Amino acid sequence: MRFLLASLFLTLGTSQAHAHCHQRSATVLTCTIDQGAKQLEVCLDGEEVIYRFGPADAPGLTLSAPITEVAHQPWPGIGRAIWESTTFRNGAFTYEVHSSFDKLDQISDGGVKVRENGREIASLSCDRGTTELGLFAISDAKEAAGQCWDIDAQRWGGC
Repeated sequence: MRFLLASLFLTLGTSQAHAHCHQRSATVLTCTIDQGAKQLEVCLDGEEVIYRFGPADAPGLTLSAPITEVAHQPWPGIGRAIWESTTFRNGAFTYEVHSSFDKLDQISDGGVKVRENGREIASLSCDRGTTELGLFAISDAKEAAGQCWDIDAQRWGGC
């Protein structure tokens, strides 16, 4: 069922973002920010999750993490919107990338919240109409790597 939903959402988006995920990698989220001046992108390349942010032709920040180590909050399966978030760490900074698909309005959205030592220092939203999603890609990859989501503990662990 999740595969069917993910396929549906990938075909529904009319994205104007210029994805730079390699052909062998899956797009988790890509969009433009600040009226196209910046590109936000999360890709899944095998067992590695990659975060890129900055000008589309030369991202200013690229981070990567193994699928088993990246922090990921999966959609709980209820509500009007299907949403997920993935957090990347870089020293004292975290980059929480969030994405959603409104099932009623049929609108995809996303963005990133940047925190330094836990304090939010920036919150950037995707430009309207530029968001392309690959919902469930990270959850599916975590499960394929032998991790299961414990809804009570709100964390990934062994199956």
